[in-house]
Amino acid sequence: MNSLQFLLFIPGLLLYNRVASLKCYECDLMGNKSVYSCFDPLDTTHDDVRVTECPDLRHSCLKVKTQFEDGDVFYQRKCGKAKYKDSCKNLHVNGTNYTLAVELCSCRTDLCNGAVPVPASSMRTALLAAVLWGFLRSVQT
Repeated sequence: MNSLQFLLFIPGLLLYNRVASLKCYECDLMGNKSVYSCFDPLDTTHDDVRVTECPDLRHSCLKVKTQFEDGDVFYQRKCGKAKYKDSCKNLHVNGTNYTLAVELCSCRTDLCNGAVPVPASSMRTALLAAVLWGFLRSVQT
């Protein structure tokens, strides 16, 4: 591969995850009780944890942790739209007789909502650095 072809290949690598359908873990509440396999750490071998393809290229993988005043904690993982990309935000939802603490994490790489998300921008930066380092080494020899 010559140098020009190599340089044209880099943008394709960086944009690849924008074109392919994003895959996310999906699990949610069942009745009044959360599926324990959806808790942290995520049990990906459990039947209630599914892998789904996001229908919209603007979607992110989401992990939502909701803590009620009485201490109960529920998790939900799914595809969805998030205002803040590749991050976690702590929110407080005040109702008439309750307050909920909600942690909303979003990420944009396949199956990233199974654990603490690593920002996709950090992964692309590391990939770009590795590719450029390889390119510079090939030019110097």
